[in-house]
Amino acid sequence: MQVAHMNLATPGWLLANTDQLFLTDLGPQIWTSARAYCPVFGGQNSTATAVSLAIAGPDYEPGALRDSIKFFLRTHTLVVMATGSDERTYAAYVELGHKIVVFGHATGRSKPPQSFLRRALYQIRATA
Repeated sequence: MQVAHMNLATPGWLLANTDQLFLTDLGPQIWTSARAYCPVFGGQNSTATAVSLAIAGPDYEPGALRDSIKFFLRTHTLVVMATGSDERTYAAYVELGHKIVVFGHATGRSKPPQSFLRRALYQIRATA
């Protein structure tokens, strides 16, 4: 980890160094962990059934949720987020759990949370 020179007389030195820490160290660590924990439909960490995979079809490209994970700074705040695919925003449903609806019909079942963002965020991390 490289930290900018800390000159206490320079205005904004703390924010500048914190921003750099977020972008070069903490952000990439959380992003990497979130991608590792993210369930991939029909693949890594998946709970998809054979029926769900059949409905998805042979042209289905797995990993849209994992690939949507990104991090950036917004006014000195590290933001780590995921959306889902370009067509649908569903990351919150995976992260927090949801009721199962098939083709617009409620099944009476629910899907438990599959936390990947919070799990990555709440890891204890050591800095070098």
